[in-house]
Amino acid sequence: MTIKTSAARPGMYVHAVEGGWMASPFWRKHLVLASARDVAKLVEAGIGEIVIDTDKGVGPLAPASAPLSVAAAVETAAPAVTVTSTAPPPRTRRRAASELDRARAVVEQSRAAMLRMFADARMGHAIDHRALAPLVDSITESVARDQRALLTVTRLRSKDEYTWLHSVAVGALLIGFARHLGLPEEEASDLGLAGLLHDIGKMAVPSAVLEKTGSLDPAELAVVRHHPEKGHALLLGGDVPDVVRDVCLHHHERVDGRGYPFGLMGERLSLAARMSAVCDVYDAVTSQRPYKRPWAPGDALARMQSWHGHFDPELLAAFIDHIGIHPPGALVRLRSNRLALVLGTGVDDPTAPPVRAFFDIPTQARLPLTDVATDAAGDPILGSERGAYWFGMSWDRMRTAVLTANSNDASPSARAVGA
Repeated sequence: MTIKTSAARPGMYVHAVEGGWMASPFWRKHLVLASARDVAKLVEAGIGEIVIDTDKGVGPLAPASAPLSVAAAVETAAPAVTVTSTAPPPRTRRRAASELDRARAVVEQSRAAMLRMFADARMGHAIDHRALAPLVDSITESVARDQRALLTVTRLRSKDEYTWLHSVAVGALLIGFARHLGLPEEEASDLGLAGLLHDIGKMAVPSAVLEKTGSLDPAELAVVRHHPEKGHALLLGGDVPDVVRDVCLHHHERVDGRGYPFGLMGERLSLAARMSAVCDVYDAVTSQRPYKRPWAPGDALARMQSWHGHFDPELLAAFIDHIGIHPPGALVRLRSNRLALVLGTGVDDPTAPPVRAFFDIPTQARLPLTDVATDAAGDPILGSERGAYWFGMSWDRMRTAVLTANSNDASPSARAVGA
């Protein structure tokens, strides 16, 4: 049953939300609304409708049809009495703006600016990047307050809004990533601008090709693969920062040289180009597209890690730390200074997946396999680690042993790995 979110109440079993589960502030596919605060979170997230399962939870309230109470009946029967009061009417308290409210305002601000920029590009006009400076500042401030809020709002996109909202999301990801890497604020700002303009060349691609739901034929694929060069040409001249042109031209290159348009590889690609490749792909695969459903963040990062040669592996690891969503199979350090392997995706919170601890860092000793919760009440994840650094050539064998161990063996009394 589909209902308006405003009609939701505690006890309802939410089967789906408008915009997909990634738009939900709870970051999970299904949930029971446990309190009025849970309902308020859905409303504050801008979710207009939800799908509920009345077999698993309560349904909507029926229209009022019960007989009047005694007090109500007396009041109804009594003659009306006019009471004059000199007291001022009560003031309506306004709800304080949440970070999601602020993020929605930034997205609305971006709409006009980005659509105007894209319209200029379609007409072949010069791009005035200075017009985007206020938007870059707003995105930077939003990311500084709460890096997840803006990305949550950009997930609520239709297929017609994908191109410009994708650019806003990539700009936000690049700003947050730059700050995580400790780059100067001016460089972070320029990277944010680069994210906003990285796909400007797609305005030279016919809409029928961009929005095609099936596979592209070779001719269509060739047209799409020219968009970096088209965008770079639009950004020539003027005082556009070099990094903006660099990202526009090279965000589809790969470190193994199998990207486009030039097949550059390794150190021939700038730090900005390698960062943008990660941010661009991550947002693309976790977003609703005309031709595919979004991947869950943890699954997306796991797949990206498996694409050997596509990304700079050290930058991808840093990006995962920045996002805070560690994919299944990743090696992580826990607050207790234990090493653990991620077993799956967190159901309630993708930043707190189940893990299996197996190594104590202070004593450099292997531990009995122990399945651990990583939420705030358990043993939270501090960051990712490299297995080869800790275990050298034996890492692949050890990793396989930990992941394939019987779940009954994963307890405080279980055998140590390799013992």
